[in-house]
Amino acid sequence: MSERSCLGRNSIRRVLTPVSLGGAIVLAISSSAFAGGFQLSVETPSSSFDPQMKDVVLVARTYGCHQPADAKLSATAEGLVNGARKSVALELRSVGSGVYAIKQQWLSEGTWVLALTGAYNGMTSSVLVELGPNGKVLPGTRLDEGALKGVHARGARRQWVGVDIDSALRTSAGLTSETSDDADQTTPGPITWILAGLGASVVSIGFVTRARRRNKSGEIAG
Repeated sequence: MSERSCLGRNSIRRVLTPVSLGGAIVLAISSSAFAGGFQLSVETPSSSFDPQMKDVVLVARTYGCHQPADAKLSATAEGLVNGARKSVALELRSVGSGVYAIKQQWLSEGTWVLALTGAYNGMTSSVLVELGPNGKVLPGTRLDEGALKGVHARGARRQWVGVDIDSALRTSAGLTSETSDDADQTTPGPITWILAGLGASVVSIGFVTRARRRNKSGEIAG
């Protein structure tokens, strides 16, 4: 084997090793993103014909690995009525595994938000829901699994504190202001990591192909 050929193969190895390592790291992260975590989602009832959904204004769901249905879930309605702060502990009715129905249990006057918090295996996921006039859940209210921003709702990887609630209540639109520094931080989803992994693979293939072409060109020239 010629010295030039050996050098070419060593060049390929030097290029391929760090790229392959990066791809492996990305795939490991993507696997973790698929497998782990604990999240809450909320949505308005999809069917008014289901007897279980009678008078239900919001549905909350738990997601995660192992047994997320075992999560401890609590919710309160936080309001500002005639300048006075109100807090109402809400009853969550189980209507399925990890699925909870919420009826309106707060006053129809004043400004209100709903604060939901779930805890499971040392992980915390919370949702803050903006309510409309008369304390009504706004049509289309939704926060998807794993998301931190939704429609009339936002999430956090921690429990809500007083400043979050007060900030939301002080705004005329409910959740137009930022409730926390981490509220705007979006966690890359599994699809993002997969695309990143595919991109790394394409790049590595391109490097190897070009290196082989250069190697063959050198052999021919030699």
